[in-house]
Order: sequence, then C-alpha cells, then structure tokens
Amino acid sequence: MPSKEVVFYGLVAAIACVTTIVTHHRLAVQLFEMQWVQSVHSHTVLDTFHQRVDLQYFAGHVLVIVNIASQCGLTGQQYAGLTQLLAKYGERGLRILNFPCNQFGQQMPQSDGQEMMDHLRQEEAKIGDVFAKIEVNGPGAAPLYKLLTRNRSNLRGGKIEWNFVKFLVDRRGQVYARYGAKAEPSALSGDIERLLGEGSK
Repeated sequence: MPSKEVVFYGLVAAIACVTTIVTHHRLAVQLFEMQWVQSVHSHTVLDTFHQRVDLQYFAGHVLVIVNIASQCGLTGQQYAGLTQLLAKYGERGLRILNFPCNQFGQQMPQSDGQEMMDHLRQEEAKIGDVFAKIEVNGPGAAPLYKLLTRNRSNLRGGKIEWNFVKFLVDRRGQVYARYGAKAEPSALSGDIERLLGEGSK
C-alpha cells in the first residue's frame, strides 16, 4: 500500500490540478464575457419603424456602420458610394447599418418610418438597413455609439465629428477601423476585402 506521505502529496497534486482547471475555466468565461460586452452584436437597436433588432442577427457578416444625413453637403457622394459598396460586396457578406442623425446642423429632418424610406427611395440610395434616428454624441448618445467611440489600443476613439463617419466591424462584431466623414466609401474597399477574405478561409 502507498504510504500516507505519498497519498498526501497525491491529494495535494489532485487539488492543485482541479483548482487550475477551474481557474482556467473561470478566466475563459470572463474573457468571453468581456469580449461580448465589447462586441457590436451585444446591442439591441430599433429599426426605422421602431421594431427591436438584436445586432446578433448580423453575426457572421462584415458591417459598415454609418450616421447618415439627408441635407449635408456630403449626402449625394456618400449615398452613391454606400450604394456602390453594397452592390459590390453585399452577396459576399457585407451589410451596411445606417443610423440617421440630426445632431449636426439639423441636417436629417425626416421622421423615422415611411418618410425616411421615401426620402432614400427618391435619392435612389440603396444603402442597406436603416434604423431609427439617434444621437451619436453627448449624454444622449445611443449605447451602440458609446461603444463605437470608445478609445482602443489600435483605434482612435472620441466624438463623432460630423455626418457619415464610418465604422468597419468584423464578422465577430469587433470594431476594425474608423473612417472620417469625408472618406469616400470606396476607401473602405481594401479593408472590406481583407475581412471578407478572413471569413472565407
């Protein structure tokens, strides 16, 4: 029979092993939860008809998230560019999430719902999914935009400077890049190709 000393050290080793496994599992769960909180997919928003949309629905897609306006000097160029971007990459898994915003010079006066859809139809702006009007800066900023504008080690954060600031989000819901208001949607093409390619490997 093994000695008491051998049994004792065996029990100590077993306890240490179990403790390590449990600790590793807890850390893995905590890391997953932290990543989830940082994910765009963890948010729920309203569409233009004020129906709830869980952004988890877009998991597996590459996303462009943009605050749009109808009476901005950039509107025509940006609508056209976003339309072209979706036409080029939509079938490969790109979705564009458009959030009307009236914070910059009151340049999005249209109401949510049919008026918003009629406006986009008149402009021939086939730009993707359209959501309810929101604020993107200040205490009333939508929770999604508080996440998007958070400072990260690899990405500048801070306030949204104007209409048509664009965020590129990978298939896991992590913010990949930010592009300024004047950046044409075509400038996102290289990064979109990269993210779409990663998902197809």
